[in-house]
Amino acid sequence: MRTTLILNQEGGTIRGMDAQHFADMACSKLSQRGQQCDVRLVSGKDLVKTLDEVAEDRDTATIVAGGGDGTISAAAAACFRTGKTLGVLPMGTMNMFARSLTLPLDPAEALDALVQADERPLDIATANGRPYVHQYSVGLHARLVHQRSRLDTSTRFRKITSTIKSLGRVILNPPRFGVEVDTGTGRNRQIVSAVSVSNNLFGDTPLAYAAQLDEGVLGVYRSRALEPGTVFRLTLHAAIGRLREDPDMSVEPALRVKLMFPNARKSTKAAIDGEIVPLEQEVECVCHPGALRTLVPKSYSVSAAARAPDLKTA
Repeated sequence: MRTTLILNQEGGTIRGMDAQHFADMACSKLSQRGQQCDVRLVSGKDLVKTLDEVAEDRDTATIVAGGGDGTISAAAAACFRTGKTLGVLPMGTMNMFARSLTLPLDPAEALDALVQADERPLDIATANGRPYVHQYSVGLHARLVHQRSRLDTSTRFRKITSTIKSLGRVILNPPRFGVEVDTGTGRNRQIVSAVSVSNNLFGDTPLAYAAQLDEGVLGVYRSRALEPGTVFRLTLHAAIGRLREDPDMSVEPALRVKLMFPNARKSTKAAIDGEIVPLEQEVECVCHPGALRTLVPKSYSVSAAARAPDLKTA
């Protein structure tokens, strides 16, 4: 059996590297796990096709994906469908799933952690059957991602700058829309500016990412309809890890949730792990506990327990 390393050459970090030299070094390190290592350098447009091919390869046991959140999400989906083990090599801007795993964000240090990592079953979620590892969102976050996609994100610096510009626009003109949410106890109707369903609950950490990846729950986040000032406060709370303390945000754990958007415009978009997709009128998100075999660094267990939110107050 072998490990196949797939590197997205359009990932934020790898653009400034000698990609082939890094790939050879990475494969040499990963072979220390006792499996032969092959490497594929791919463009963004060929990523999903390559992942699907490798996932169907009977001789590949582990897929290590190097890239940003979109790359990792696509790799997780391929591993979820075929039962392969996922390894995460953070080479993007935000690296949300890598942060949840407590992986170092420096690629070379992350490689060292992967060599010593254990295989562990973690959770993955689906939205109308589409797998995701971080969150499905509509409203504030999706509009931010959509507006940023229209700007220049060709380098890490430009992507950060475009994110700041887009955030300013969203704060000044927040969305308002109706949603019906059913977590198993009946439908709740509300006018909101944001709704998202995360793969496990976000922790009390800067940036919103899951504290633990094996709690077997979804996190359902809803804001009230917001004005610019309250959007700024909500954004600040999310940035410093106090999202659950915001008076305009409600948080609820669930195993399965249905979102209904009866008056959604055809132009409205959703975001799945940072990728823009059309908004469907009805979306069912489901947690799949332990369905994603993942290489987990030694640091994960202790750190995740320390970062976990109090479910009783969530």
